Amino acid sequence: MLLVGLTGSIGMGKSTTANMFKKYGYGVYNADDAVHYIYENDQKTIDQIEEKFPGSKKNNKVDRGELRNILTRDPKRFKDLENIIHPVTRLYQINYIKGCVDESLFGCILDIPLLFETKGEKYVDVTLLISASEGTQRKRILKDRKLPINVFERIKDQQLPDKDKREKADHIISTDQSIEETMQEVKIMVDKFKKIKPKAWVEHYSK
Repeated sequence: MLLVGLTGSIGMGKSTTANMFKKYGYGVYNADDAVHYIYENDQKTIDQIEEKFPGSKKNNKVDRGELRNILTRDPKRFKDLENIIHPVTRLYQINYIKGCVDESLFGCILDIPLLFETKGEKYVDVTLLISASEGTQRKRILKDRKLPINVFERIKDQQLPDKDKREKADHIISTDQSIEETMQEVKIMVDKFKKIKPKAWVEHYSK
């Protein structure tokens, strides 16, 4: 089964593009959704976060707003959070991939915002960057999602610049265009992926 590492900076259209692959027989693992699930349901991890970030737990869940406030005051503590979250999400990711294998899906899209930052490209067969112009990115985040500018800038600071990701990625899809044009690019990408011999699953996950 082919493993595709799909990534891109905030506001680039990663999740929308990733979901377009479902019609071609791909499973789609969303790392952000996994984190949200963990924050609300994984009690062991919730307690670990509360221990490291006192006041971040509310009603036995991680209060994402309060956790965000803590990290905004001290961005250097992002590393502490990553040390808790990344091993847990890794297990969720492996279990999801195993499910895709059991369903005999053609491939699995791993939608991971920090793919390159965490060296995750070593564990997939091919990488795909979802990109857009800075103007499009800012409009989506500040106007459409109405995310505060300080939060937007903080998240950007945790991610590699888009130009650096472009140098690392095997393939790139731009979402500056229409949805229909992006869907056509996805179809073209699916045809390219059919020529790749999968090996990452056997080398890194199935043992």
